[in-house]
Amino acid sequence: MLGHIARSLGRLQLLQSSLPSIRPVSTMALWPFSSQPRDFSQPNSTWSPEMCKVYDHYNTLCDTDTENKERKRAPWRKLPSYNRSIKYATGGIHLSKMIKAQARLFTRNIKEQGATFEYVVFVNKEEKRCVCVFQAGHLLEGAPGYVHGGAIATMIDTVTGTLAGFLSGPIMTANLNINYRNPMPLGSVVLIHSALDQIERKKQFITCKVTSTDESKLYTEATALFVSISVDHLFGSQN
Repeated sequence: MLGHIARSLGRLQLLQSSLPSIRPVSTMALWPFSSQPRDFSQPNSTWSPEMCKVYDHYNTLCDTDTENKERKRAPWRKLPSYNRSIKYATGGIHLSKMIKAQARLFTRNIKEQGATFEYVVFVNKEEKRCVCVFQAGHLLEGAPGYVHGGAIATMIDTVTGTLAGFLSGPIMTANLNINYRNPMPLGSVVLIHSALDQIERKKQFITCKVTSTDESKLYTEATALFVSISVDHLFGSQN
């Protein structure tokens, strides 16, 4: 009998040693890189002086903390760029906890800083508009020396969608209409301006333009349509 118990315990120990360690849910990180989400929209060594200058300009227009730890209100707000954008949609602070940890925002899926999409978004909720400061890395080349049109479309979709989601909650792109006016030099810093045009029930119509930082040159114009979506599937609903 004792021999049977010993053999059973031995098999149990062998089984336990072959299983991957499982951490309690309460201690698991929401993000796959560290216990604290990393803000990819902070300045880094690959940002050009022009990128840093425009960033500083808009950052001074944002909410700040006073010496008394009080919040000084301002018209603009900087949106941190974590692994997923849903956190900064209306109501997204709760929904972000339901997202699978291995998911990662498409424009942040390259570890090498400065190689692809370097950007930061500032939003003005009262005026229902936002501006993105974008620097295109060397891996975004299309025609020699210029940014690929698909990379520009990705940023337009990202920025207009960020504004729509920030104003109304989870959304999906229904239509994106882009007119390329001038080629964008690789490595250049541009502004992506987006504004809410109108709302029709679940539909949001957004206008967008991409310009040089001094706004003297127009690179791209676009209109976008976003539709509010249900997130019931995150809670196991089949409806």
